[in-house]
Amino acid sequence: MERPAPLITLTTDFGMSDGTVGAMLGVIKSICPSAEIANIAHDVPPQDIVHGAWALYQAAPFFPAETIHVAVVDPGVGTRRRAVLIETEHGTFVGPDSGVLAWAAEQAGPRRYFAIENTSYRLGPRGLTFDGRDLFAPVAAHLANGVDATQIGVEIPSIVDLTWPEPVADEGRVAGEILLEDRFGNLVTNIPMALLAQVFGDAGMLVILEGRPVGGLSAGYAAIDGKLGAVINGSGLLEIASPGDSASALTGRRRGDRVVVTGRVSS
Repeated sequence: MERPAPLITLTTDFGMSDGTVGAMLGVIKSICPSAEIANIAHDVPPQDIVHGAWALYQAAPFFPAETIHVAVVDPGVGTRRRAVLIETEHGTFVGPDSGVLAWAAEQAGPRRYFAIENTSYRLGPRGLTFDGRDLFAPVAAHLANGVDATQIGVEIPSIVDLTWPEPVADEGRVAGEILLEDRFGNLVTNIPMALLAQVFGDAGMLVILEGRPVGGLSAGYAAIDGKLGAVINGSGLLEIASPGDSASALTGRRRGDRVVVTGRVSS
């Protein structure tokens, strides 16, 4: 049976207004012409590691298990931060050891970590500011060609973690926080539907954002009655939204702000 074409995904904060992403594509295709390339996101806010990690976390589970994922959100480029390669049950991840790979790799199953140290897989001495093109793209392409991770790097015990703030359930209430805001201004929290179901069952809930009552849980955006409401988003997390508007702009709330869900419903 013919081996399927290797699949490589790209997630960056490079944007698409210049040739940076195109350069990565060119490097990959030059080294592994058979590679198929899929773009996950390139409009991650500049140097926003959490947002980049979220984009990869959302998308990676839906790709085939053999996919190689490259993610570059790299405030530490040019410093002594490590470049890493992670093998998991569902995908291989390549990028800076900035935390951008952490959430996706964690959910992908048992893993092995490697520090990329073999300079023969680097694209020559072209500079220290574009590891996306000069290091991560060629490493991904060589992996796609069948090069073993042990030839590229040295196994290490762990990578930089990116803390996922855990919500707390206590006496009929759940306390969490805003994880990030999406491009629509929706406020994504760290509170999963599974935890809400465990604490409240079928009972009514009241969502409170930094002391401001938001309301109960709506079935979808269109079902929100009023300017502000709460839904469960496509990732199974509680989200505060404003139909046709930005909940972030409307409330002035940002990442890290407190969200509480109680068993009381508004009258």
